Amino acid sequence: MFKKSRRLKSVSNAIKSVSSADASAGISSKMFDIKEVSRYGMNGKVTKFAFDPVQSLLAVATDAGEIHVYGKQQVEVVFTLDSKAFIKHLRFVKGIYLVAVNSKDAVLVLSLLSKRILASFFAPGKITCVETDPSLDWMLIGLQSGTTVIYDIDRDSLSPVRIENLQKSHFFPKSSLSPVVSLQWNPRDIGTILISYEKVSVTYSLIEGEIKQHFIYDLPPFAPGGDPTEKNDVKRSPKVIQSVYHPNSLNILTVHEDNSLVFWDCNSGKLIQARTLFDTDVNVPKNVNDLSPMKNSPIFKVSWICQANPEYTSLLIAGGSSNIDAGCHNLTMIDLGGTPLYSVTSYEKMSQYYANPVKQKILPIPNEQSVVDFLPLARGSPYFSGCHDPGFILILLADGGIETLLYPSGHVSYKASLFPQSISWVRPEATKSVATSVPNKLWLGMMSSTYSKDYLLKGGAPVKKPLRVHDTRSSLATGHTNGSVRIWDASHGELDESAVFDVSVSSVLNTATGIAVNHISFASETAELAVSIDAGDVVLFKFQTNQFYAPAGSPIPHDVEVNFRRFSLNASTEIMVDVSDRAPKNIREGFMPITAIHARKGKTTSLTNSNVGFVGIAYEEGTIMVIDRRGPAIIFLENVKKISRQRSAYVTSIDFSIMEFGEDGYSSILMLCGTDAGELLIFKVLPDPSGRFSVKTIDSTKTNDSGPIISIDSFSKTSSNPCSATISMMRDLSKGVPIPGQIMICGAFDIRLLSPGRSKDSHRIFKYPIASAGLSYFKLPPVKGVKRVATVIICLLVNGEVKILNVPELKEIKSLTLPMPIHSKYITESSILRNGDIVARVGKAEASLLTVLKETASDIDKDNQSSANSATDSLYNPNLRIACRPQVNSLQWARGTVYVRPEDLSRLLGGDRKPSKYEESAIANGTISIDPQEKVSNSHELSAANNHQYQAPVRHAAKSGGYGTMKYISRAVENGMDNIEGTFNDYAVAANETINEALEQTGSDLVKGAFKSKMGF
Repeated sequence: MFKKSRRLKSVSNAIKSVSSADASAGISSKMFDIKEVSRYGMNGKVTKFAFDPVQSLLAVATDAGEIHVYGKQQVEVVFTLDSKAFIKHLRFVKGIYLVAVNSKDAVLVLSLLSKRILASFFAPGKITCVETDPSLDWMLIGLQSGTTVIYDIDRDSLSPVRIENLQKSHFFPKSSLSPVVSLQWNPRDIGTILISYEKVSVTYSLIEGEIKQHFIYDLPPFAPGGDPTEKNDVKRSPKVIQSVYHPNSLNILTVHEDNSLVFWDCNSGKLIQARTLFDTDVNVPKNVNDLSPMKNSPIFKVSWICQANPEYTSLLIAGGSSNIDAGCHNLTMIDLGGTPLYSVTSYEKMSQYYANPVKQKILPIPNEQSVVDFLPLARGSPYFSGCHDPGFILILLADGGIETLLYPSGHVSYKASLFPQSISWVRPEATKSVATSVPNKLWLGMMSSTYSKDYLLKGGAPVKKPLRVHDTRSSLATGHTNGSVRIWDASHGELDESAVFDVSVSSVLNTATGIAVNHISFASETAELAVSIDAGDVVLFKFQTNQFYAPAGSPIPHDVEVNFRRFSLNASTEIMVDVSDRAPKNIREGFMPITAIHARKGKTTSLTNSNVGFVGIAYEEGTIMVIDRRGPAIIFLENVKKISRQRSAYVTSIDFSIMEFGEDGYSSILMLCGTDAGELLIFKVLPDPSGRFSVKTIDSTKTNDSGPIISIDSFSKTSSNPCSATISMMRDLSKGVPIPGQIMICGAFDIRLLSPGRSKDSHRIFKYPIASAGLSYFKLPPVKGVKRVATVIICLLVNGEVKILNVPELKEIKSLTLPMPIHSKYITESSILRNGDIVARVGKAEASLLTVLKETASDIDKDNQSSANSATDSLYNPNLRIACRPQVNSLQWARGTVYVRPEDLSRLLGGDRKPSKYEESAIANGTISIDPQEKVSNSHELSAANNHQYQAPVRHAAKSGGYGTMKYISRAVENGMDNIEGTFNDYAVAANETINEALEQTGSDLVKGAFKSKMGF
């Protein structure tokens, strides 16, 4: 009977110890409510991206119906679309519009000014390709029927001008209907466009309404073409898949389905050179024996990229360089160099120019996923199809992941600070996430050392949000498939600017296999980090000054000796390997590698770096290892199967605490290990006569109905403070003061409180599996000058429910629900923090920082905060100007090319158009230069809102409720305290009242260093 009742949802078996005080005294259900503070990552898989080099904004569309627009640092605005159709095309237009085309052939016009959807319309047919220009209102839309229609973005209407299927009407009337496969505006003449169908490409004059030139690629018998496996004794006409203009508009390139790259003279229509990635003159008949039997993967995208001087060009090609079954795992760069002068260069010389480039190289993408798209990030003008002098190329992978290539070197960059935090989740894919509470003073100093302004996006302005004041900050660490770990301020939504720690485990281990991160443990009080990868290796890091720091260009002593030691660990027979010399030379201060653990025991199942210098590591084959960082030395190595009384196979959770065990009468360092069978193993970490420490097994107890044990935490019965081991508590061990503690053990469905060595106390079972659980501590108003702390257990279930339980009875104080949909596969990687924050991983590439603490502000404060929370970042900067569109050169002008002004084109395509109903139209038109001589120089400084004008600095008293939640930021801070904001970054602002306290109470070099470096001392 009793056994059965224990499975009920609400049963609490509260066998309360006589000595237990009510650790949750003073806590009321009215104090709790759930609110989202920050959002990271993105919902769904990335399907498309676009970049605006003038506004310096990046748009990313996902298959969940969201479009994220990112600017500098924390600037992010999310457009949520009603339709779940995925985005096929994404373009910035005139700096103020973002135009999206979805899979249902709807065209959506989004405003970057008002941050809303302005218009939408369904195309009169299936859309196969689109083309826009940064300075024009018009969007060319190619349809499956072969018709090209023209959409007026500014006025949400179709132009009466339509271009019929020119292949059908002029060239191949008997062939089946061809879709429009490619569209491009002439980069020098808005009156001309390049249209490609399957069998023919044409340059078409919008002004004259007629074809100017056509290009048809035919292969005579025995010409190899681009596909050496194809039967070649007959005439062939490979279909066109794309066509692009040379930036000077004098030549064009057509790309064909057999991987032929065909260069043409734009004026005469003459074929200059037909080549592939590996062969030239493939349109000329040749001996069959010269052919290769291997069929390459298809080329699916080509960009004609130019340097700052548009006459220096290169081709960037996706596909065509590997076996057809291998997918696309690299790009090919063909550096063409400077373009020969058109007027004095023969066709033969031009043919040699395209056949013999300056250089050609493969740019490998180190990822198992295939490349599906790429995007040059232009540094020059927004023209030339976004390919003007890019320094980086964004690569989109089949699973939605993003890689970053430096161009033209082709080196892959994983530097996290280049892009906003949300993009980090897919650059590359995040495999692990964990959040930790970090003392404010320490965090302030650490973050100052890594702060940099090398981010690529500089657009927009963050809205000012209320800062919360706690003794701790919430840090968020993500591990990735490439073996990197990134540590951010989890409360980044409260900050204008943020910094990130970037740690590369793969470079320390010098390996490229099995490097996905599977466990991260950050000891926040000692600034130590432990990371494990899929291969089973563990690397220990310490935040410190880099003794191997060598800025670029400085001599590096003993470099050859150092490099000899940097081989992979696979050949090493030692378990512990000193890797301190593998610190990155370009970082002055940060997380430096200390030791690698190469145990060859399989994957790790648990990893904990304590705040007292001990590291606990558990492996899937059952081994438990304890390392003392002071040395370092292995002080314990045993298999759990020899210790367990419950047939446990391996350890799933490790925690270090300081408390009394049983009737000892003194406190000890306890290592608490939970197993896959719901068993708790207790070990003592004892000082050894040799000066080191040893580990002794002292207890084994079945605590939870079903394993595995997913988390362990502990608190003091008398003070309600945490019992997690810290340096200050370790120092007090010599005093022999006993700390009667209770341990919280969280299993698959239940939570148990246990007094170690004494009794099993309260027990609570839940209907749904537990995703994460932990203890949170809240400061209460002092009574008679005595500080009070109340402890609660916050339990997150896999269905999104949040249960707040009192201690020690485990009665439910409040039940809440996460305010967003969740994915049960990822929610188990959520973290409960000491200050009542929850970092919930709600999807593959999405997480959320929430707080369960209700605001305690006055009604006025609530109104102000509500408006602040509902405000969004600014995206559009009206002060930025778009340079004049490039124009035809004197030779083309002399040949009769007529200069077409935008207003001429608008009159031709739209007639006497009525004024646009959107304010965006007039604003954008005022930012576009029409003078080719105007030197456009833009600055991306932007206030977050128009009413954020300068006001004289005023100091306000900090307003906080009984739980230390800050409500106001001084307007002086917002305006920069007369430009001091340029010196103190947001970590100084976030620290607020703790700054003076930090300087008075601590001699920490970290804090001193923060202020010295920031103030320029």
